[in-house]
Amino acid sequence: MRLPFATLAISLAVLASPPAAVAMEDFVLEDEVALCSSCHGEDGIPIEPEYPIIWGQEYFYIYTQLRDYAAGRREHDLMTGIAAEYTRDQAKELAAYFAEKPWPAIPAQIEDGDYQLAEKGITGGQCSACHGKWQGDSRIPRIAGQQPAYLVQTMHDFKNDVRMNAPDLNSTMKQLDDPTIDALARYFTTIAVQ
Repeated sequence: MRLPFATLAISLAVLASPPAAVAMEDFVLEDEVALCSSCHGEDGIPIEPEYPIIWGQEYFYIYTQLRDYAAGRREHDLMTGIAAEYTRDQAKELAAYFAEKPWPAIPAQIEDGDYQLAEKGITGGQCSACHGKWQGDSRIPRIAGQQPAYLVQTMHDFKNDVRMNAPDLNSTMKQLDDPTIDALARYFTTIAVQ
């Protein structure tokens, strides 16, 4: 028996898709917060410089990143598997919890010439068109006071087409050289967090 083309195409698409994640049935917010805090820090300061600050980050941005990890639009050795276990409502609970926390202060790590190079990068990359005053706005992450090593890694991931969940940033980051990316990351740590 021959299947109609549309039925065959849908069947093949279903077979080729990754298996659906199994939702966490025994979700306890406090337990999941403890899991998140084991890397992102119990006081809001991550245990590694390459990990992002999520305390005080924008609610919808946190939620979207969890969903992107779960769907494979953003990949990370640990986060992809963790996020895949959360239902939408569970991801929303976590996002709300961390969004309500105060943003922690980290020491600024500025070097000579960073301000000038960063300003040039901001202008050339038109960063403020989306990021405004760097404090975040719903889908746009707060980057003022963010970990510089995390920002460097993020910008390189966009530049090298590793991270594909914000396509405009891929082309924007390709315009910036490594010294400019480094200066931008250090510059953003100096901006006061509101």
